[in-house]
Amino acid sequence: MPSVAGRIEDTAYSYSYQCGMDPVFPVQQVLHENPSFLVGSVRFKNSLSSMAWNNVIGQERVVHTLNRALSSGRVAHAYIFHGPEGVGKRAVAFGLAQALQCLQPADGAACGACNACHKAQKGIHPDIHVLMPTTTDPSHKDIAARLQAMAEDPYATVDFRRRPSMEGGKATSNKQVFYSIDEKKEPTLLRRAMRAMSFHPVEGKYRVVIVIDADMMRKEAANAFLKLLEEPGDNTVFVLTTDRVDHVLPTILSRCQQMRFETLAADEIAAALVQRDYADPKTAAVLARMADGSLSRAIEFAASDELPQVREQVLDFLRLSYKGRGDFITPMVDQISAQGREYTKFLLVVALGIIRDLMLISDADSPEMIVNVDQKEALTKFVHNLKDARIADMIEAIERTIPLIERNVNTRLALISLSIVLGNAMKGIRSEGIVTELV
Repeated sequence: MPSVAGRIEDTAYSYSYQCGMDPVFPVQQVLHENPSFLVGSVRFKNSLSSMAWNNVIGQERVVHTLNRALSSGRVAHAYIFHGPEGVGKRAVAFGLAQALQCLQPADGAACGACNACHKAQKGIHPDIHVLMPTTTDPSHKDIAARLQAMAEDPYATVDFRRRPSMEGGKATSNKQVFYSIDEKKEPTLLRRAMRAMSFHPVEGKYRVVIVIDADMMRKEAANAFLKLLEEPGDNTVFVLTTDRVDHVLPTILSRCQQMRFETLAADEIAAALVQRDYADPKTAAVLARMADGSLSRAIEFAASDELPQVREQVLDFLRLSYKGRGDFITPMVDQISAQGREYTKFLLVVALGIIRDLMLISDADSPEMIVNVDQKEALTKFVHNLKDARIADMIEAIERTIPLIERNVNTRLALISLSIVLGNAMKGIRSEGIVTELV
């Protein structure tokens, strides 16, 4: 099958997929054949992203390791960047791709001035390919919006799983998002990507393939992709990113150099929010502490008009959980579940921050560190009235529930189970295994 390199022109938003030596395919035809793989590079006018190391927040250890590999010429043929969501895996992947193609690198870093760097920054370098999982029926305009947002800010939430619609944060979807290789649909974009890797680089020193959310490959797709890793060809570098490294096929992991990304410091997140005009310094400091080490989550908080409502909903959920009345909690669970998985996860993340504040308030040495300062009176009352509450158990229960929501466990059952655990914990009773039994 012919190889595919995507190219999206700026301003006019005219799309074409350049298929090896064959004529250009219309994007609608390519997506219709198998939209689960998007292979390509994208260019947008007035992109704010430099896609270089200076676009990376924190992660000094990772960048230092990669710089050493680049400067010594000992770059691995495959990397897997893993760690929490929104901490810079994609930004580093783009920075590495640019550094590999740079014509005048200095100590492993891209110069940012040569022709190759300019093409990488604009997203039009023919030897840098990006793969991302999609639903089975995305529109080309939807993909364009996501790629534009990714080019402007690699920390932005643009994937189909976490953001079903680019039109607004309230949209929900039950459509599955994954990498697929459906042999009944030919030619598949994965097969074309495999063919593309058999050719020499068009103009760069390397062929670089960035695989976003590699954990979302189904078994058959992962096995097909494994062949690329086993026989990569000369001057080919794969960079896989994942928030859930335990979901990646072990045989793929064994062929990649693993690099762990850590959570970001609150001051790093706050400075990034201010620098990118997401918030003023005072607001940025609060959002950074709520974000639990994720710049992407802080950006979501800054852009959300639902945060005050969600916080009130969390407090109501805690009150009803304490009462332990199913006829009270069930309607609220139904209301939350109806908003979709990402909303539910967002609510649980906010709940985690609120309950951690309870722990800080209960610690006489740390009350000034609480995040939800405007709720301090209500939270202090909670701590005083429920002196036997097992706050650590409450935190653990929510931390266990969040990945369950991501794994397509029934949201309603997960929330009801969580409510039981939280209610018992607030009464000083430990619940064993109620949440984990849903796995």
